[in-house]
Amino acid sequence: MKTKLRKEYDYEGLGFPIRLCNVEMVKIQNEWHPKIDIRKVADLAIKKLVVQKDRFTGNQVRFIRKYFSMSLRDFAETVVRESHTAVAKWEKSGNEITSMDINIEKIIRLYIYQKIMKPKKIKFYDDLLELDYISSRRHPARLHLQIKRGVVAAVR
Repeated sequence: MKTKLRKEYDYEGLGFPIRLCNVEMVKIQNEWHPKIDIRKVADLAIKKLVVQKDRFTGNQVRFIRKYFSMSLRDFAETVVRESHTAVAKWEKSGNEITSMDINIEKIIRLYIYQKIMKPKKIKFYDDLLELDYISSRRHPARLHLQIKRGVVAAVR
């Protein structure tokens, strides 16, 4: 089986663009595919979404909801206290920034943080709640994940 190392690879298997760095590629039936552990990429992506400076895109909201195995209605009632139609509207934004209120986005970030991370520093909460922590840019940036030997090693 042929392999090669690719410096950067744009992966969209989670529903939104993620730039993977230093990815081992494997040639299967004359096509190159990344040799990655998709679950580990998803686990790191959900952590990275908590602290990204850019606002959430619709596809990122959908990924978050599905990561926690929630229906539209469950996510709406449990996490954001909004209607499921509001969540569906945000998700329809695709790879564009959603129209959700910044405070709802902060609630989603805190929900993720509480569910998957071991809170060691309260400073994170303080930073997140600052008005200027999350960027006001209207164009989302890609997440960047570092891959070493098929395993997500670092985030930059």
